[in-house]
Amino acid sequence: MAKKTKQKKAGLEKRRKNKQQKRVATKRKLIAKRPVQQKISPSKLKQNLKNLPSLIFEPELQEISFTKEQIETVRTTHEKIPDQIEALGTPEFQEKLQAQHEAMKIRFDQLGDANKGMMVHAILYFMEQENAPAYLNQIAVAMYYNAVSIIDNGEPLDLKQLNVQLRDYDRTWAEYLQEKTNSLASFSMDQESVAASMEDDLSEEDKEKIAPSAFEEIIEEFAAYMESEGSLEEDVRERIQEDVEVLVNDFFEEKEITSFDTVRARKIKNFLEGWFVRVMHPTKEDMKNMLQSLEIFFKFIGEKELLPQEKYDEIIEVLGNREEYLSNLSY
Repeated sequence: MAKKTKQKKAGLEKRRKNKQQKRVATKRKLIAKRPVQQKISPSKLKQNLKNLPSLIFEPELQEISFTKEQIETVRTTHEKIPDQIEALGTPEFQEKLQAQHEAMKIRFDQLGDANKGMMVHAILYFMEQENAPAYLNQIAVAMYYNAVSIIDNGEPLDLKQLNVQLRDYDRTWAEYLQEKTNSLASFSMDQESVAASMEDDLSEEDKEKIAPSAFEEIIEEFAAYMESEGSLEEDVRERIQEDVEVLVNDFFEEKEITSFDTVRARKIKNFLEGWFVRVMHPTKEDMKNMLQSLEIFFKFIGEKELLPQEKYDEIIEVLGNREEYLSNLSY
């Protein structure tokens, strides 16, 4: 038998509705007064994640670099690199690593360097997870490869070389890393959660400092365009987009170029002959890839008619001078 519902008095019901309407109106006013949260572009988050290994060159982490003796010991006692890194990542090392990142965070806050502050926060967020292993910590892995390079080759790696090593590490040891991580029942981590944490911890002031790229929308359209074409493998598309982001997110930002109206063939030539060589230390293969990537990108830009035909033709001509740029490289 259905339970009877007690009839509410009309006066009380009206009073309840009025109170509810007032609460809703008050809430709307409070929300309206809040400052609009500025979102950080996915491209900027991705760029900071890519630059994250560069933290090992900061003085705080240089202080706790792995020694030749430490590297030689783990290489002798462990065959697999993840196991070597795990052996190096003792509780004492993890404590030092966290303390040095805390020190960096304070320094970057004082300097107003929001980008590096984001990177530090990402590592601290990772290390705060229960049972977070050293062999999955990008900083610990980068420190290992940099120390090995100094021992084996007599010189440290640069950021580009570090990222290549980290990518190879993930691919080479993917199954073994998964196997090791599966044994850590309480640990779960992915790049998306780290990226989200990088943004969540920032103040509104810092978010304003990390404005999205002026070319964010076109980069996303270009990525969708390459995927829809279907003629390029996923890893090639990723490489092309990374190359393009070096131009528009790094070089254009440094030169304060914010629209294609101010892009000239001379700027692209300066990028290829000067900035790219000086900052990224490319090999001939890197230069060939960059030229290919920019040619595909600017043909896309041309199709969208974001450049006058004359400027577009001049840029394509500049990109066609492959031998000129390759001859400037000695390796």
